[in-house]
This record gives sequence, C-alpha cells and structure tokens, in this order.
Amino acid sequence: MRRNFTFFSCLLLMALFLSGCMQPSSTDLNNMLNPAALPYLKQSKLMRVSSYDTAWENSDRMTIPAGKTIKIMDVQGPGVISRLWFDVQTADKDYLRRLVIRMYWDNEEQPSVEVPFGDFFGSGFEYRPYSTPFMSVVGGSYASNFPMPFEDRARIEIVNESDFDVVSISYQVDYQKVDGYLSRDIAYFHAYWHRDIRTDYDSSYVILRTRGHGHVVGVNLNIQSYNKKLDFLGGIERIYIDGEKKPSIAGTGTGNFFSAGSLQHTEFVSPYSGIILRDDSAGRISGYRFFIQDAISFKKSIKFTMEHGSRNQDLTDFSSTVFWYQTEPHHPFPPMPKAGQRIPLRAITPGKLLEAENLNIKSVNVKTRLMDMSNNGPEWSGEKQVLFETRKGSQISIVLPRLEETSYDIEIYYTKGPNYGDASVYLGEQKIGEIHAFASTVLPGGKVTLKGLQNEIRSMELKIIVDGKDSLSTGYYLGLDGLNLLPKRTFIPDWYVTGSFPFPVKNSGSRSALDSVYPPEYIVDLKKTSPGVKSKPIGWHYLKTGPEGYVSLNLSGQSNRQVVNYAVSYIYSPVRRNFSLFIGSDDGIKIFFNNKQVFRFLGTRLAQPDQGKVILPLHPGWNKLLIKVENKSGVSGFFARILDKEGILQYSADQKLP
Repeated sequence: MRRNFTFFSCLLLMALFLSGCMQPSSTDLNNMLNPAALPYLKQSKLMRVSSYDTAWENSDRMTIPAGKTIKIMDVQGPGVISRLWFDVQTADKDYLRRLVIRMYWDNEEQPSVEVPFGDFFGSGFEYRPYSTPFMSVVGGSYASNFPMPFEDRARIEIVNESDFDVVSISYQVDYQKVDGYLSRDIAYFHAYWHRDIRTDYDSSYVILRTRGHGHVVGVNLNIQSYNKKLDFLGGIERIYIDGEKKPSIAGTGTGNFFSAGSLQHTEFVSPYSGIILRDDSAGRISGYRFFIQDAISFKKSIKFTMEHGSRNQDLTDFSSTVFWYQTEPHHPFPPMPKAGQRIPLRAITPGKLLEAENLNIKSVNVKTRLMDMSNNGPEWSGEKQVLFETRKGSQISIVLPRLEETSYDIEIYYTKGPNYGDASVYLGEQKIGEIHAFASTVLPGGKVTLKGLQNEIRSMELKIIVDGKDSLSTGYYLGLDGLNLLPKRTFIPDWYVTGSFPFPVKNSGSRSALDSVYPPEYIVDLKKTSPGVKSKPIGWHYLKTGPEGYVSLNLSGQSNRQVVNYAVSYIYSPVRRNFSLFIGSDDGIKIFFNNKQVFRFLGTRLAQPDQGKVILPLHPGWNKLLIKVENKSGVSGFFARILDKEGILQYSADQKLP
C-alpha cells in the first residue's frame, strides 16, 4: 500500500513538473529593464513600430489631416513598451495642446492614457528643451522611457483636433516582445490630464482622484498666475490614500515639491525633479516631479491635491499631467475638454465680466449675432462674443444705467481677427479710447482701458465708431466680449488694531469665536491691554491701510491660527444720513457701528473688495466703526470703504480732523 502511494506520488510530481515546463513562464521585467541586469540573457525580442518609409526613399513621416486620428501602433502581446519618440511639424503654434495622445491596453474601450501631446512630455505652454531618464524634449523631438507593459494588445493613437494639418509626424515606438506572460503584480501605465482655467475657489486643485490598486510615479505641472506674479508657489500638496480623512502625505510648498526651495531662481533640471520654464513676464511656470524611489502606493483609492497658493488664495490657471501604474480596470477619465479650451491663456479676462450679450447696445443698420468662441480659446467670458458686422462709419452705443459709483475705469474686452477693423470710443463728444482689432487669426484682443470716467447723471453712454482698418484686414467687423467696470474706490485710510484673541473651547464642530464676546466689544481703550492667546497681554497698534485697500491682521509676534482680531476707526459726518459701507474679509466678520451690531458673516473665504454691503446710519460728528475678524489659519484681513458721492466724510483712527 505504501509502495503504491509513493509510486503514484512520484507520477503526480513528475506530471506537475512537465506541465510547468510546457506552460509559459512569468516574465521578469527587472531582468529586462534594469541597467544592472545588462549582462544577463534576455527572454525577449526588441520590436519597433515606426513611421519609416516602406519604399526606402527617406520619407520617414506621416501626415495627420485636421480633425483626423491616426493609429501609430496596434500590436499583440505580451510585451513592454520601453521608448516613445516623436517629431512633429505643423503650422499650428498651439499644437502642443490641440494634439492628443491616447493609449489602450488589452482591448479596453476607455484609454489608460489620454493627455494633450505637449503636456505628456512636460511641455504644456511651449517647446522648452530638458532631459531626464524618463522624459525628454531635445533636438526638436519628444521622448518617453517609462516602461508600459501589456498582456494581450497595445494600441496608440494621435488625434489632431487642430484646424491645421500635421504636415509631418515621425515616430518610433520600441517594445520588448516577451516570452511567457506578465506577472500578476505588474500594473499598467496610466496618464491623465486635468485643467482648471480659473482657480477662484477656496479648495485645493485636484491632480488625481481614482480608485484601484497602484502607485503614482510622476507629475507635470503648468501654472499661470492671473496677476503675473509668481508668489503663489507656497501651495501645499496633500495626498489622501485609501479613503483616509486626513492627508497621508503633506508637503511644505510647491517650490519644495519641485526641489526648488522658494523658486526665486531660474530653470533647473535634475533626474527626478526640476523647473523647465519660468516666465515672469507672463506669470508662467512649468515643472516636473518623478516619484521613482518614493512611488506613492495605494490599494483602494487616491486623491492627490495641490493648493493654488497659500490657503488657495491665488487666482491661477492650473493644469497637470499625472503618471501612475495600476491594475485594470481603471476609473474612466472625465471627457477631455475641446481643443480651444486646452490652449494656454493669451489674455487675462476677469471672472465677472458684463457680457456683451447682456448689455443695452443700440445700433443702426448693423447686423449682430452671438458667436460661440469656445473653439478659439478659453479667454472669452461665457465662451461667447457679440459680433457686429459693421462698415466704415458704423456706430454702436452702449448704455450703462443705474451706476452707483461716481467714477469708474472701464475695460472693454474685444476680439481680433482677419476681417476686423479699427474703432474709436467716445463719451459724449470726447474721444477716450481706440480699438485696433486686426490679426491674421481670431484671437482675444485683450482690453482697452478707459480711465477716470465720471458718472454725473447715474448713467453712462459709450459710443463706438468704426473709422478704419488695417491694410491687411478684409473687413470692418467688431467683436465684443464684454465690459469690466472698476469703481474708483477710496478705502478708510487708518485703523487701530488689536489681537490675537483665542478661539473658545466648546463642543466639537462649533464655530463660536465670532459670537464670543471679547474686551474690545465692551470698550475701546487704546491705552489698556487685554489678555490674548496664552493670556499674553495685547494692546492696540496704529496701522495705515495698504495701497490696494487691504488691512492685514497678521499681527507681528501674534498667533494667526484660530484667532480673533479687531480694528477700529472713526468717521466724521457733518449731516445725519445713511451711507453704504462695502466690506470684504478673510474669514468671518462682524461689524459694530456706534456700539451696535449691524452685520455678520460666518464662513471661510479669501478677502476681496466689496464682498458685502451694509447701510450705516451716520449722525453728525464722530461715528465709531469696530470690525471683528475671525481667522482659522493663514492670512487674515479685510477691506472697508464707504460710498461718499459728495466727498463730505472724513476719517481718522485718532478722531482728529485734518
């Protein structure tokens, strides 16, 4: 019995051994791709898909007609792509964003890679040479060396969403055709592009949000500041792994993310991180970070965010490409924005424009139509403009009724194009501005600024007369995006400020600091101190309002996290009358006027002028204005001004008339 058992056991073991010899083996990618394994024999064969001329006449290129897609690779696996290389020639200067590269693995219907061509190689704004072991842009060409394994099939497409033909695209895709099969712990390469054209919100920009099992290996960032200042690079990355509520990984600033410190210097390139573009004139910066020895692993999900400035206070155009590996299936990507909404900003448009289609516009014998401009770029407000099919001598009038302020700067945002003309802008009989709107292609024209326009009758009428054109223009058309009305603001000039007072300790989730009463609400005595954070005695300090009207409450030597600060000033009025107070704050604010509460806002926001309006009943003589501001963390401050059309009010934190 035992002898039979041993005999059959040996037969079973031999059968299993022979079966293993007959089955394909798992592929060792480390042996294939690791430079340290170069001397070891390979169980694979190098293959190449390229644009070579099959007639051997040195015409090693293809074309991509406008609006068409070409398939540059469709091969069977198993295999590993080890190198991508491209050279592109086209008349479209924005081809880096209007071309899209897509990659599909193993017959999937949704691409695992879908990124604008330039962004995939780290060149979202413009061609800028750099070289790393993983991505490079050199000699007019683009290359990637990220390994991209596939089991059954690999398919790569290039999509031309431009109005121009790609007259030449040369490419090489090298891959190792492997024996056996891919190990189960080998994940698939993914890349996703995201853009927020206007980060005017108080939450962090999201680089990646996905589900599955994998690890992030790289990020490209392209950031453009709306104020052309590169001081927004204090944003912190926060990475939430597998559904954790608190960040699993938190950084110390965007500059440090790129290993560039404060980013006060020029471009630099290193194998794992670098800045490849810094353009202070346009407020642009491009950088990359590869996570090679510090890949960011996740088993269920990942959310990768980046602040747009400290506490998300900076207004930017933020775009990113993130590279990662994960098992399939992957979470489908959101739809790719159309080509016109991907190209870089060429002009800055305010977020709240008086759009031309909503204005009271009068014209005689002028045909007008509302045009969709979304294919032409991301700059037009509401993605539309009003086109006026004008001739030389045509006139249109824009009537602006019920204007509250006494004086304005008015910005006219317009369009340039090959059949657009020149025009002059009048207020009454006075010429106050000119529009020159010819360009070889349709472009945002930017703005014409009309300075210091007085609003004497509470309404204003602007006349635009078409009076000529460029010699190359084929017409006299006029395209208007809208108007931006900038009141000439006069802010309360000086204050006494005090702080910081601590948040009270109450039930979890309570935001009670704004409603807790501190000593300045009982009495304002500029000579006395009060117990502040950690019972530290705090007094009153004189402070002049900043040049832009901002009053900073980040007091020197005081805590700025979870605190309350106060500011007091006085308004002298010769009459009894109601006046409008306009305020903005970071964060919550409460206003006391002549010792009575007249306004309260509870929330978190970035301070901007005129976020709220309060009616103040001024009496003759001095009137007391006390402002209380709650701050959770970071910067804190406010704007405050009173609309005084007759100029009869006077201000002094010391209650002293000039």
